[in-house]
Amino acid sequence: MPDYDKLFNIGYDRLIMESIPGFKRKPVLFAWLRALCSPFVLLYNRLMVRRAADLYNLMHDGRVFSLRAVMNDRFDTTGRRISIADAFAFDRTFIFRTDENKPLFAGTIALHNPGDYGDTGVDFIVNVPSAVPLSAQDLVEMNALVRYYKLAGKRFLIYRTI
Repeated sequence: MPDYDKLFNIGYDRLIMESIPGFKRKPVLFAWLRALCSPFVLLYNRLMVRRAADLYNLMHDGRVFSLRAVMNDRFDTTGRRISIADAFAFDRTFIFRTDENKPLFAGTIALHNPGDYGDTGVDFIVNVPSAVPLSAQDLVEMNALVRYYKLAGKRFLIYRTI
């Protein structure tokens, strides 16, 4: 397989120096041509930064290990403590059997969070330890990153754990 990274390695100083005839290679002419090429160098640097970001996005997807790596690369580079776990899938507990048709009001007692049930809950949980410093903007960015990489139709929650 060809190495496409070599296509993007451009040494502008060498390219300028090779395009000048030998008898005209003076520091003033080289500096002038280098100044003329500076907009191209800026565009090239932007291209390389964007290319690196796009290659990073292409290397990661919605699998658990890949999503965990993206979260840890962005928010916890040293400790790598962010983890992803399957969601809770509790069954609903009823006080009476459904075939009895006898509604019994026992008050509102919450046994679990509304998202913890298997039929209406979430598919996975992103566990972020409280030792990882996150601002409100970081939580918004984490939510956007998970939405970008997750599979369509998967639901998630971000929990701050102890």
